[in-house]
Amino acid sequence: MGAFDNIQVFHEVANQAIKKYDFPSMTEIKFLTLSENATYLIYNTKTKEKIGFLRVGRPDYHTHEEYDAEVAWLYEINNYTPLQVANPLYARDGSYIQDIKGSDGDMYYTMITEALAGEPLDEEDTEHIVNQYEMLGEITAYLHKQTQMWNKTSTLDRWDWDYDNIIGKTAKWGHWQDYEGFSDADKEILTQCDEIIQKRLLRYGKNDENWGLIHADLRQSNVLVDADKKIKVIDFDDAGFGWYLQDLAASISFIEHKDIAPDLINGWLRGYKKVMPFSDESFAEIDTFIMLRRLQMSAWLETHSDSDPAKGFKIGWVDGTMMLAKRYLRIFG
Repeated sequence: MGAFDNIQVFHEVANQAIKKYDFPSMTEIKFLTLSENATYLIYNTKTKEKIGFLRVGRPDYHTHEEYDAEVAWLYEINNYTPLQVANPLYARDGSYIQDIKGSDGDMYYTMITEALAGEPLDEEDTEHIVNQYEMLGEITAYLHKQTQMWNKTSTLDRWDWDYDNIIGKTAKWGHWQDYEGFSDADKEILTQCDEIIQKRLLRYGKNDENWGLIHADLRQSNVLVDADKKIKVIDFDDAGFGWYLQDLAASISFIEHKDIAPDLINGWLRGYKKVMPFSDESFAEIDTFIMLRRLQMSAWLETHSDSDPAKGFKIGWVDGTMMLAKRYLRIFG
């Protein structure tokens, strides 16, 4: 059974959650999309003003304490960095996270964040996209720098995005081997990539320079550009502890195989280096993390086939993945 087979329960929870806030009487919610959670727009029916975005999390994905950790990081970013992220809105009782029991008996956690102006990055905007990725690299470096300086970072209750939780035995989003489009021959090639990735990650290791608190899903839809060309970051739902390089790999999710990808990576690196150092050891593993992310998203596409974004991404997925895999084996095989 898929996570959203009973979408009506999410709608019921969303309508219960909105009642816990002091919004004007003309406030309504509009269902937007399904991903790791169900997302709703909160808006004023009279002025059409966007008030915020309501997230209803899947049961058993995050705990209340993990949501608390996300809120704490959001406020640290907005208060102590030059970046802008969407702050959570507090309910009538002064809390940010609402615990709501669904009609199915499961516990659902909800949170509302403010609505930020801007449009998602678009790789088709060839005139601006490389410069935007340079700004994204700079922003990502500020995030990494902030987590290194914040003395409470290590105490946050968020999971580790390590090999096992990404594509290994405890993979959070399922196993890439289950993707229905891969043939047996494809799986043989991808298994070779998987084995090389695991070995290279062990050698790369985890240290203060390459591992810490990361956004973990800095792809195009989670990065907004406003009319003043300012970049904003949204959706910290997947934030956890991982390799910093994962934020680079995530930024080109679903477009790793496109011709523009190398230009975007180079732009990202230029921006990152304005704020943080980038070692030769990390540079040598960029392809490893790109392949790691591609395998992770293969699993995600299969286990989240009921998710709206997944439906479009599956087009040409196998061909793109196998092109990346064969290139990876030419480099490291």
